[in-house]
Amino acid sequence: MSTDCLLIGAPASGSGKTTITLALMALLTAQGKRVQGFKVGPDYIDPAFHHLVTGRHSYNLDVWMGGEEDVCRTFENQSQDADISLIEGVMGVLDGVSSDSNWGSSAHIAEILGCPILLVLDIHAMARSAAAVVKGFQMFAGGASIRGVVLNRAGSSRHAAMVKSAIEQETGVSVLGYLTQDASIVLPERHLGLITAQETSEESRRKLEVAGRLLGENLDVTELWRVANQAGDQSKPVVASRTHLPRLSRRPRVAVAYDRAFNFYYPANFDLLTRLGAELLWFRPTSGERVPPEATHLYLGGGFPEEYVEDLVRHPDILADVRHRVLSDRVPTLAECGGYMFLGEAIWSNGQRFPMVGAIPMETEMTPSLQELGYRELTVLSDGIFPSGSRFRGHAYHHSRIRRSSGLVSGYEVSSARAPMAPEGHGIPNLLAGYSHLYFPSAPEAVRTWLQQGLA
Repeated sequence: MSTDCLLIGAPASGSGKTTITLALMALLTAQGKRVQGFKVGPDYIDPAFHHLVTGRHSYNLDVWMGGEEDVCRTFENQSQDADISLIEGVMGVLDGVSSDSNWGSSAHIAEILGCPILLVLDIHAMARSAAAVVKGFQMFAGGASIRGVVLNRAGSSRHAAMVKSAIEQETGVSVLGYLTQDASIVLPERHLGLITAQETSEESRRKLEVAGRLLGENLDVTELWRVANQAGDQSKPVVASRTHLPRLSRRPRVAVAYDRAFNFYYPANFDLLTRLGAELLWFRPTSGERVPPEATHLYLGGGFPEEYVEDLVRHPDILADVRHRVLSDRVPTLAECGGYMFLGEAIWSNGQRFPMVGAIPMETEMTPSLQELGYRELTVLSDGIFPSGSRFRGHAYHHSRIRRSSGLVSGYEVSSARAPMAPEGHGIPNLLAGYSHLYFPSAPEAVRTWLQQGLA
């Protein structure tokens, strides 16, 4: 590890990790620092906001999907030319895959990277009790990495000073600063979290700048750098060398749908594609852009197509073009979640039917309740774009379900901690589609096989 770093954790979701992380990024970037962002876990939305603020792609650090070596390698590769790396945690700082250990948690990531933890504490309606919360984390396994605290939703400067005094007196951990409760810096949300960075307005951009300035007014930046520099005192993991996968002799050209409706992708997936020799061709279906004619492969990621169905149906020629490329040209295609819905016959939203591509014999509908959430392990059922038996790790999170289908051919089997193994999606020789988001580094050889197709 070649830079200073901080992992921004919290006792629970909703404490302000994202707010403080983005405010720190905005503050340090405004000071001319090269800030590299990371996100613990499989989230797609927060990293996009990191990118919006820092101008650098933010990467997921996920032990379950990629393993410890992938986490260490990703961190080392992406942070080497940054002045500081800021890692946004997930859920509570000790919450991981199991309730019996820290494995897969933010604390686990901090441990294997030797990164100090900056604890975000929501002190709304709390004073001296805040010290007990910090003390409790100190006493738990993994709590020793907590080297600083930032207070969120302070009622006033006096309130923040009271809490700071109690925490530092009882725990010895420095309180570096605080943000007051301020509606002017609250970002808009929807059912999967924040409105995505690709959809954000200038007002949201302004809010992030304001958040950085407000935090800067009440933050000891010198102490922040001292805490971040403690990463240099930690032992560093030994990163195993990456399994060498030779670049393809011919260049695949992968068309990637990327716009307001389709933007849930792991940057590590794109890195693997380009490392194998692929050229990425971006197109925006909601803006009426066709699949680039030179494309040899097609990648339709997740996002919010249901929010932009009117934009999509406004371009029937684009829908027909995608259908032709998948069904007639037989371009090797991967579609995940929103891309899966897009390839169906229709999306139902607010009781209205919107025709889609029609390459998959199904219709989907939005529901008020969450249909699926969590990690997934996938086994490909038959030879197609990936070899039969290929095993991926990934994640699913969606509010839609299949309303009607006829003739779906299950593409893979999915197992999870909450449900027994079950078939999912649709798989034909040149198409694999389903609700799961795949993490490509979990099965790089299978990804290489996909890219080899369509090049003969």
